[in-house]
Amino acid sequence: MSDAVSPTPRLSRALALGAYLLSGLLIAWYLVTMWLMVHPQVSADYRAYYIDQTTTCMNQPVSGAYQFGTLVSFLPDGRDLQKTIRVCGWEGPAGDGMHAVGTSARLRFNPMERPASMALMLSMIAIRRDGVPAQTVSVSLDGEKLADLDVGSGAPSTFKLPIPAGVAVKPGPIEVLLDFPTAQQMGPTDPRTRWRSIKLQSAGLVAN
Repeated sequence: MSDAVSPTPRLSRALALGAYLLSGLLIAWYLVTMWLMVHPQVSADYRAYYIDQTTTCMNQPVSGAYQFGTLVSFLPDGRDLQKTIRVCGWEGPAGDGMHAVGTSARLRFNPMERPASMALMLSMIAIRRDGVPAQTVSVSLDGEKLADLDVGSGAPSTFKLPIPAGVAVKPGPIEVLLDFPTAQQMGPTDPRTRWRSIKLQSAGLVAN
Protein backbone atom coordinates (compact mmCIF):
# COMPACT_ATOMS: atom_id res chain seq x y z
CA MET A 1 0.00 0.00 0.00
CA SER A 2 1.43 3.39 -1.02
CA ASP A 3 2.22 6.00 1.60
CA ALA A 4 1.86 8.90 -0.93
CA VAL A 5 -0.58 11.60 0.05
CA SER A 6 -2.81 13.06 -2.65
CA PRO A 7 -2.69 16.88 -2.97
CA THR A 8 -5.45 18.65 -1.16
CA PRO A 9 -8.20 20.24 -3.27
CA ARG A 10 -6.91 23.70 -2.25
CA LEU A 11 -3.38 22.92 -3.54
CA SER A 12 -4.76 21.49 -6.76
CA ARG A 13 -6.78 24.64 -7.37
CA ALA A 14 -3.69 26.82 -6.69
CA LEU A 15 -1.61 24.82 -9.15
CA ALA A 16 -4.31 25.04 -11.79
CA LEU A 17 -4.68 28.78 -11.23
CA GLY A 18 -0.91 29.24 -11.56
CA ALA A 19 -0.92 27.30 -14.82
CA TYR A 20 -3.75 29.44 -16.18
CA LEU A 21 -1.95 32.65 -15.19
CA LEU A 22 1.28 31.49 -16.81
CA SER A 23 -0.56 30.57 -20.00
CA GLY A 24 -2.28 33.97 -19.99
CA LEU A 25 1.03 35.79 -19.62
CA LEU A 26 2.58 33.82 -22.46
CA ILE A 27 -0.38 34.55 -24.72
CA ALA A 28 -0.26 38.26 -23.81
CA TRP A 29 3.49 38.39 -24.50
CA TYR A 30 2.95 36.71 -27.86
CA LEU A 31 0.16 39.13 -28.83
CA VAL A 32 2.23 42.18 -27.81
CA THR A 33 5.22 40.86 -29.76
CA MET A 34 3.09 40.30 -32.87
CA TRP A 35 1.55 43.79 -32.56
CA LEU A 36 5.00 45.38 -32.33
CA MET A 37 6.12 43.44 -35.39
CA VAL A 38 3.19 44.82 -37.36
CA HIS A 39 3.34 48.31 -35.78
CA PRO A 40 6.98 48.86 -34.78
CA GLN A 41 7.71 52.01 -32.76
CA VAL A 42 10.63 53.26 -34.84
CA SER A 43 11.80 56.54 -36.33
CA ALA A 44 10.66 57.66 -39.77
CA ASP A 45 14.20 57.22 -41.12
CA TYR A 46 14.42 53.66 -39.75
CA ARG A 47 11.02 52.77 -41.20
CA ALA A 48 11.87 54.21 -44.63
CA TYR A 49 15.18 52.33 -44.87
CA TYR A 50 14.52 48.98 -43.18
CA ILE A 51 10.76 48.39 -43.30
CA ASP A 52 9.18 50.29 -46.20
CA GLN A 53 12.46 50.32 -48.17
CA THR A 54 11.52 53.62 -49.79
CA THR A 55 15.09 54.91 -49.50
CA THR A 56 18.58 53.46 -49.83
CA CYS A 57 20.09 56.23 -47.66
CA MET A 58 19.85 55.71 -43.89
CA ASN A 59 20.12 59.04 -42.07
CA GLN A 60 23.22 59.27 -39.88
CA PRO A 61 23.85 61.67 -36.96
CA VAL A 62 26.57 63.81 -38.51
CA SER A 63 26.76 67.36 -37.19
CA GLY A 64 26.82 69.33 -40.43
CA ALA A 65 29.59 71.54 -38.99
CA TYR A 66 30.77 73.70 -41.87
CA GLN A 67 32.46 77.03 -42.59
CA PHE A 68 30.29 79.08 -44.95
CA GLY A 69 31.94 79.76 -48.30
CA THR A 70 34.14 76.66 -48.23
CA LEU A 71 33.99 74.37 -51.24
CA VAL A 72 34.60 70.97 -49.69
CA SER A 73 36.62 68.65 -51.89
CA PHE A 74 35.24 65.13 -52.18
CA LEU A 75 38.53 63.90 -53.57
CA PRO A 76 40.92 62.01 -51.26
CA ASP A 77 42.54 65.28 -50.12
CA GLY A 78 39.30 66.49 -48.50
CA ARG A 79 38.57 63.63 -46.10
CA ASP A 80 38.63 65.72 -42.91
CA LEU A 81 36.08 68.29 -44.10
CA GLN A 82 33.87 65.66 -45.70
CA LYS A 83 33.23 63.82 -42.45
CA THR A 84 30.92 66.38 -40.89
CA ILE A 85 28.68 66.96 -43.94
CA ARG A 86 28.38 63.57 -45.70
CA VAL A 87 25.33 61.89 -44.21
CA CYS A 88 24.61 58.73 -46.18
CA GLY A 89 24.66 57.25 -49.67
CA TRP A 90 28.38 57.84 -50.27
CA GLU A 91 31.39 55.58 -50.69
CA GLY A 92 35.02 56.54 -51.04
CA PRO A 93 36.49 58.94 -51.94
CA ALA A 94 38.18 57.54 -55.02
CA GLY A 95 40.68 59.35 -57.22
CA ASP A 96 38.07 61.34 -59.14
CA GLY A 97 35.38 61.82 -56.51
CA MET A 98 33.02 60.32 -53.97
CA HIS A 99 30.78 57.59 -55.39
CA ALA A 100 27.08 57.91 -54.76
CA VAL A 101 25.72 54.45 -53.94
CA GLY A 102 22.02 53.62 -54.08
CA THR A 103 19.22 55.73 -55.43
CA SER A 104 19.77 58.72 -53.14
CA ALA A 105 22.43 60.43 -51.02
CA ARG A 106 22.42 63.21 -48.45
CA LEU A 107 24.58 66.13 -47.34
CA ARG A 108 24.12 68.35 -44.28
CA PHE A 109 25.34 71.94 -43.90
CA ASN A 110 25.06 73.78 -40.59
CA PRO A 111 27.21 76.93 -40.82
CA MET A 112 27.43 79.16 -37.77
CA GLU A 113 27.06 82.26 -39.94
CA ARG A 114 25.11 82.49 -43.17
CA PRO A 115 23.82 85.29 -45.41
CA ALA A 116 20.19 85.62 -46.35
CA SER A 117 21.08 85.09 -50.00
CA MET A 118 23.18 82.05 -50.78
CA ALA A 119 23.54 79.20 -53.24
CA LEU A 120 24.43 75.53 -53.22
CA MET A 121 27.48 74.62 -55.31
CA LEU A 122 27.83 71.07 -56.63
CA SER A 123 30.47 69.62 -58.94
CA MET A 124 29.75 66.11 -60.22
CA ILE A 125 30.56 63.68 -62.98
CA ALA A 126 28.39 60.76 -64.10
CA ILE A 127 29.61 57.18 -64.12
CA ARG A 128 30.81 55.79 -67.45
CA ARG A 129 28.63 53.08 -68.93
CA ASP A 130 27.84 52.13 -72.51
CA GLY A 131 24.52 53.56 -73.60
CA VAL A 132 24.24 55.82 -70.53
CA PRO A 133 25.81 59.17 -71.45
CA ALA A 134 24.35 61.13 -68.52
CA GLN A 135 22.63 60.88 -65.16
CA THR A 136 19.69 62.83 -63.77
CA VAL A 137 20.17 64.25 -60.28
CA SER A 138 17.12 65.62 -58.47
CA VAL A 139 18.10 68.09 -55.72
CA SER A 140 15.89 68.88 -52.72
CA LEU A 141 16.53 71.11 -49.70
CA ASP A 142 14.72 70.38 -46.45
CA GLY A 143 12.20 68.32 -48.39
CA GLU A 144 11.55 71.04 -50.99
CA LYS A 145 12.38 70.31 -54.64
CA LEU A 146 15.09 72.64 -55.93
CA ALA A 147 16.19 71.41 -59.37
CA ASP A 148 16.66 68.49 -61.75
CA LEU A 149 20.20 68.39 -63.13
CA ASP A 150 21.69 66.59 -66.13
CA VAL A 151 25.20 65.37 -65.31
CA GLY A 152 27.39 64.09 -68.15
CA SER A 153 30.15 61.50 -67.98
CA GLY A 154 32.67 63.24 -70.22
CA ALA A 155 33.75 66.04 -67.86
CA PRO A 156 32.68 67.36 -64.45
CA SER A 157 29.54 69.50 -64.36
CA THR A 158 29.36 72.39 -61.90
CA PHE A 159 26.05 73.86 -60.75
CA LYS A 160 25.19 76.93 -58.68
CA LEU A 161 21.67 76.60 -57.31
CA PRO A 162 20.08 79.58 -55.50
CA ILE A 163 18.67 78.56 -52.14
CA PRO A 164 15.14 79.78 -51.31
CA ALA A 165 15.19 82.58 -48.75
CA GLY A 166 12.96 80.64 -46.37
CA VAL A 167 15.50 77.82 -46.22
CA ALA A 168 18.52 80.11 -46.06
CA VAL A 169 17.43 82.10 -43.00
CA LYS A 170 15.91 79.36 -40.88
CA PRO A 171 18.00 78.13 -37.93
CA GLY A 172 19.51 74.67 -37.90
CA PRO A 173 21.13 72.55 -40.57
CA ILE A 174 20.27 72.62 -44.26
CA GLU A 175 19.45 69.09 -45.43
CA VAL A 176 20.44 68.37 -49.02
CA LEU A 177 18.90 65.31 -50.68
CA LEU A 178 20.18 64.08 -54.04
CA ASP A 179 17.93 61.56 -55.79
CA PHE A 180 19.24 59.50 -58.70
CA PRO A 181 16.25 58.27 -60.75
CA THR A 182 18.53 56.94 -63.51
CA ALA A 183 20.97 55.11 -61.23
CA GLN A 184 22.36 51.91 -62.75
CA GLN A 185 22.60 48.36 -61.47
CA MET A 186 26.22 47.56 -62.32
CA GLY A 187 26.11 43.83 -61.58
CA PRO A 188 23.26 41.32 -61.93
CA THR A 189 23.13 40.67 -58.17
CA ASP A 190 23.69 44.23 -56.95
CA PRO A 191 20.93 45.39 -54.57
CA ARG A 192 19.47 48.91 -54.90
CA THR A 193 21.80 50.10 -52.13
CA ARG A 194 24.76 49.45 -54.49
CA TRP A 195 23.46 51.09 -57.68
CA ARG A 196 25.74 53.76 -59.20
CA SER A 197 25.05 57.16 -60.75
CA ILE A 198 27.52 60.00 -60.12
CA LYS A 199 30.74 60.90 -58.36
CA LEU A 200 30.68 64.07 -56.29
CA GLN A 201 33.84 66.18 -56.62
CA SER A 202 32.99 69.21 -54.49
CA ALA A 203 30.11 70.81 -52.61
CA GLY A 204 29.50 73.91 -50.53
CA LEU A 205 27.41 76.96 -49.75
CA VAL A 206 28.40 80.33 -51.25
CA ALA A 207 27.00 83.84 -51.47
CA ASN A 208 24.47 84.24 -54.24
